[in-house]
Amino acid sequence: MNPRARMRSSNRKAVLYLLELGYDEIWLKPHIRRADLVYTRGEWYRALDLWNLFDGICFNEDGVPVFLQIKTNAWAKDQEIIDFMTDKKILAMSINVKYTGKKWEVLLRGFDSLNYV
Repeated sequence: MNPRARMRSSNRKAVLYLLELGYDEIWLKPHIRRADLVYTRGEWYRALDLWNLFDGICFNEDGVPVFLQIKTNAWAKDQEIIDFMTDKKILAMSINVKYTGKKWEVLLRGFDSLNYV
């Protein structure tokens, strides 16, 4: 399976798992050649993902937005997510779609800057 097909397959598994857990309105940003322009008070930059960090966004059962980062057979770097969240009030989730033997497993790691319960 080529890397793009593997990414689509693992994204699909992650989405189906999130839907089972009660997350809704899941949107994943397409990975295309053209980057979006992100405007900041400082320097503007181009990003393929949301802020060059997240693959998408969804809502949890309480209607709170959760930013998503999905990887296949690996965890995203926690520190990059933590650094991004330092001056923001958001929820984020790192998702590892892991293939072990003949079984797929979806693992979740949550990040909370809202002090949300």
